[in-house]
Amino acid sequence: MIISRSSFSGMGKYGSLWLGDNQAQERYMAWSVTGVMAMNIAGIPLVGADICGFGLDTSPNLCTKWHYVGAFYTFSRNHNEPNSKS
Repeated sequence: MIISRSSFSGMGKYGSLWLGDNQAQERYMAWSVTGVMAMNIAGIPLVGADICGFGLDTSPNLCTKWHYVGAFYTFSRNHNEPNSKS
């Protein structure tokens, strides 16, 4: 399985795309939805974001909302930087 932060023409046939490091904020959660949809339109079907945000500390409420949204990603993972709360 190939997971990349960059893409190229025809990548959707061979790999998946991770939207990159985001922050534990609601606006990043909203941006991830449009990012996933844009990559689907570009022909990359396996796309996702870091659930709960990679940077900053998340709250239980925000993380729960993010899991609801992430259930509809084709690729998702709960992942954060080492200095953030799990």
